[in-house]
Amino acid sequence: LIGRGSLQMEGQKHLNCKKEGLKGSFSLSLTFTSRLAPDPSLLIYAIFSSGGVIADRIQFSVEMCFDNQVSLGFSPSRQLPGADVELQLQAAPGSLCAIRAVDESVLLLRPETELSNSSVYGMFPFWYGYYPYQVAEYDECPVSGPWDFPQPLIDPVPEGRWSRRSVIWRPWHSEGTDLYSFFQHTGLKILSNAKIKKPVDCSHPSPKHDRLIAGEAFASSSSGPSGGALPSEGSRVRQYFPETWLWDLFPVGDSGKEAVHVTVPDAITEWKAMTFCTSQSRGFGLSPPVGLTAFQPFFVELTLPYSVFRGESFRLTATVFNYLKDCIRVQTNLAAADGYQVNSWADSRASSCLCADEAETYHWNVTAVTLGRVNFTISTKILDSDELCGGRKGFVPKKGQSDTLIKSVLVKPEGVLVEKTHSSLLCPKGKVASESVSLELPVDVVPDSTKAYVTVLGDIMGTALQNLDSLVQMPSGCGEQNMVLFAPIIYVLQYLEKAGLLTGDIRSRAVGFLEIGYQKELTYKHSNGSYSAFGERDGNGNTWLTAFVTKCFGQAQKFIFIDDKNIQDALEWMAGNQLPSGCYANVGQLLHTAMKGGVDDETSLTAYITAALLEMGKTTDDPMVSRGLQCLKNSVTSTTNLYTQALLAYTFSLAGEMDTRNSLLKTLDQQAVVSGESTHWSQKPIRSPDASPWSEPEALDVELTAYALLAHLIKPSLTQKDIAKATSIVAWLAKQRNAYGGFSSTQDTVVALQALAKYATTAYVPSEEVKLAVKSTENFQRTFNVQSANRLVLQQEALPNIPGTYTLEASGQGCIYAYNILPPKMMEAFSLSVETGRARCEQPTLPRSLPLTIHTSYVGSRNSSNMAIVEVKMLSGFSPVEGTSQLLLQQPRVKKVESGIDTLNIYLDELGKETQTYTFTISQSVLVTNLKPATIRVYDYYLLDEQATIQYSDPCE
Repeated sequence: LIGRGSLQMEGQKHLNCKKEGLKGSFSLSLTFTSRLAPDPSLLIYAIFSSGGVIADRIQFSVEMCFDNQVSLGFSPSRQLPGADVELQLQAAPGSLCAIRAVDESVLLLRPETELSNSSVYGMFPFWYGYYPYQVAEYDECPVSGPWDFPQPLIDPVPEGRWSRRSVIWRPWHSEGTDLYSFFQHTGLKILSNAKIKKPVDCSHPSPKHDRLIAGEAFASSSSGPSGGALPSEGSRVRQYFPETWLWDLFPVGDSGKEAVHVTVPDAITEWKAMTFCTSQSRGFGLSPPVGLTAFQPFFVELTLPYSVFRGESFRLTATVFNYLKDCIRVQTNLAAADGYQVNSWADSRASSCLCADEAETYHWNVTAVTLGRVNFTISTKILDSDELCGGRKGFVPKKGQSDTLIKSVLVKPEGVLVEKTHSSLLCPKGKVASESVSLELPVDVVPDSTKAYVTVLGDIMGTALQNLDSLVQMPSGCGEQNMVLFAPIIYVLQYLEKAGLLTGDIRSRAVGFLEIGYQKELTYKHSNGSYSAFGERDGNGNTWLTAFVTKCFGQAQKFIFIDDKNIQDALEWMAGNQLPSGCYANVGQLLHTAMKGGVDDETSLTAYITAALLEMGKTTDDPMVSRGLQCLKNSVTSTTNLYTQALLAYTFSLAGEMDTRNSLLKTLDQQAVVSGESTHWSQKPIRSPDASPWSEPEALDVELTAYALLAHLIKPSLTQKDIAKATSIVAWLAKQRNAYGGFSSTQDTVVALQALAKYATTAYVPSEEVKLAVKSTENFQRTFNVQSANRLVLQQEALPNIPGTYTLEASGQGCIYAYNILPPKMMEAFSLSVETGRARCEQPTLPRSLPLTIHTSYVGSRNSSNMAIVEVKMLSGFSPVEGTSQLLLQQPRVKKVESGIDTLNIYLDELGKETQTYTFTISQSVLVTNLKPATIRVYDYYLLDEQATIQYSDPCE
């Protein structure tokens, strides 16, 4: 008995048929459980002393149920918004149930993500009805020609189908069933000299006849019915409108029943809920989806844009609905507030009559005047009036006589957001360590848009731990960008584990991010085991990215399940691209800036891959590692590139080649930039004389300095001199971090956090207790206490005086302020222009469409940019029309398109000297007037200082 692709039951029975001849019967009792669902098959065969075999097979259809019977329901199933409702849960005693309830509109967007009995059972293995090529048998026909030779069925040949791998037609597959096919369809491989196959016709018809047989076979296989059946009391304020209402775990007690009291959100909608449960005794169970209707017969709805710029005007629309059975007289009001000005009032102060199933719409022209979230409060009530409504006095219900709704609009400052971070690592060592920070603003700062904070942690990895999902404030829609959210989590976990600081909560949160990143990265995997930025869409895998992914997967296996096949497939692909010299060939588009151009391409790529293999735990005896090291040894003396030297020093440190490592570090130390108590390396060591303390270094300098730090830290035993040198490097790296614990781009964040985690593990010792005093010249003072117990706790305080000068005394880390400035002039690295098409300005009240045509090219010092992103901010009230993503993906260089609430990101594999043109249309969904310009920015993803920004406006303004 076969079920779910494996043998579930087997046995034998001796039957004496001599008296009756070769005839007899017996009964067999089977119990069908969920272990056999959905389509078990039973095979019975008998063997005679003469060598003959008879058999028969039957397939059953078992209902797809689960042993753990789970049900879910709401009581009542229809309720007022904001009211309490009982969630009734039933499952096997001791079950743990996960409940989800979402707005029905969410499921309409992505119905395929729903769990069902069939989708769960579809996850189990099942038998396809043919043997895999490893156990397939050779064709029994003798060789009769140069193109006709015995071979296994590498591509299984279903009955009546043509084998593309084979030159001849195998007629025994089209001559009806035999015992062999019974066993094959059941998934049993028989080793026997019994007669289970029909004889094979080894005659070779002519090609014409061959095609005729094939055609007949196809016709025969398609006979019969075609296709299959298609699955066919008082006033309250509503202001809580989530898309996801319930997302929680609930245990079920010994009774097998649980009642949970929850409050219905304020939305007028249909909520869809489901749950799955697991128990040790009954396993998995899934409930069918159930609905809860949140409804009231008299209510008001608001139509608002998601965001506007300060000073813009838009039409606020309120619609009042009457689903009572009688006519009512209503009055609707928009509350006044400081956050906006009402330019024209709707005729709402006078009452209006609404009969059953009618709606009334009111409009106000509103101008946003303050920044941040601005609330709009709309109220409507049923009047007890003597005025006739529908031929008689208006009806007044006992309950639900009014409805008040609060919704908000994000009011943004004009210009472009600029965020700067000043980070310090202050170590008092028994004395007072102090630093002065000056918060200065440019002359063109947008009024009222400034914010500043000081953030303090007692651990050098604390900020990264607090922001595991937002280390880099950039789009993350490709395979390499996804890994920047994956790799640092591994280093943070490794550090916390070694330091004894890894709690269950931290581990659970980090593991959740790792599992999401792992599943997402598999979407960028090629069938040959390699990885690239956009997966199969790229055509070829990428050598460097495959090494990066493989290293991370290997290190993550300690914390989450990683299928070892994904690692081995990648290693085999990389081994196939290792040259006889031991160096690695660059296959696919090389993403990493530092490895592009010049004679060091092959060396730096080989050093990176070899280091990745060693980090995974491979030894120098591994053929890929030993051959890679041989390639690198031949290049050490000829390498002059600073980045490559740092990467080589790290690789030879991992390999234990200390003489080569020491020689490279000596060369690096001669080129180090030492400033006070900090040390770093730079491709451009001469700093601009007008550079401010807030100016950001190139991402490449951070990465190269991090590799140098890793090389210094990897040594059999570290002396105090070694630790002091590493501390000076860490002091510089700490100042380059952003407010979220990462750095400016992807690879600098990955390598720098790896280096800081290594330093924290081997050299960083926190003080017993440290106090940090933050003072300003404007009488502001705040003291932070940092102890071992709260070393990972983020402490933050807003800074009131901007501009202003603040003094930090003792030990602390992290000071950030953010402000907005008008867009800078277009930089020289990119050429960027935009054209707006003709718009129907003569009808401003109607939704309008606006064509945009963007022209851009790379005009920097290199032949082309790295991966570039065109970031298009939407005009307030506008959004891309449906189908924009598909349209742009057909245009040159476009690899991916991401559409957010108010931003469209277009990923380009690169930009060259030739101008590229991208055209698409945006449509107005909410009427906004006095529109402020929006921005379009193009930038190099790996060199953020190479960018250009322009503005575009509505031609009707």
